[in-house]
Amino acid sequence: MKLGFIGTGKLASAILRGVCASGKVGSGDIIIYDINSAVVDSLTAELGIKAGSSAAEVASSAEYVFVAVKPKDIPSLIGSIAAEGRGHDPVFISTAAGTQLSRLKELFGYDVRAVRIMPNINAAVGEAMTAVCPDEFVTKEQADFVLGLCGCFGRAIMLDEKYFSVFTAVAGSAPAFAYLFADALAVAGIKYGMTAAEARETAAQMLYGSAKMLLESPLSADELIKNVCSPAGTTVEGLCSLKKTGFEASVITAVEETVEKDRRMAAQ
Repeated sequence: MKLGFIGTGKLASAILRGVCASGKVGSGDIIIYDINSAVVDSLTAELGIKAGSSAAEVASSAEYVFVAVKPKDIPSLIGSIAAEGRGHDPVFISTAAGTQLSRLKELFGYDVRAVRIMPNINAAVGEAMTAVCPDEFVTKEQADFVLGLCGCFGRAIMLDEKYFSVFTAVAGSAPAFAYLFADALAVAGIKYGMTAAEARETAAQMLYGSAKMLLESPLSADELIKNVCSPAGTTVEGLCSLKKTGFEASVITAVEETVEKDRRMAAQ
């Protein structure tokens, strides 16, 4: 099974490292191309993978091809590989935000086998959350293989494309929201005398452990909240303050604004 990557930016590089570390695809069966030859040279030296001479070569030599370029570059890239795609018929895996499967089919000009995925930045540490949506020309076996690939750098779910804008907000953009929350906690800790290093590590580990509890505990978030609280205790006091200042409403509004922005981008 040969795997190709067109584009080797931060996200694609994180995916590459996860796939290579998993052993799901052998390093010798992975070929990459990017206009930035320095990045390609670095990755081939680090991972033992092959460098392609062009995007067209990758599209014509791999069974699964990650298309990991910026959304604005998608039309020109597809124009340069559509002929190879039609002839070789690989599964193209797109990471482009706001670029729907119907748009990919339109650009390729044939019934392309395409899978749209939406990972997040946490792929860099092997803990991404990724949505996967194949088009109607992708077989179940092929879709399951892509889902397995995405499991090499975190968790992955099959998701109807109509929910991708919501997923973008809750998983793609929300790491920034979480970082903002962690930074605010750290600032508060510093305000009361902790060093910056102490406060940041404490806040980060708290978020990591809390996320692990949410994933592994059979309890709901509401039940977990109640387990932290004691009657008339410090946690209840803090929760009341968060509710009073509109914490939950602010989070929901942030998601709504992100969703609407993604939908506007998709409509362009």
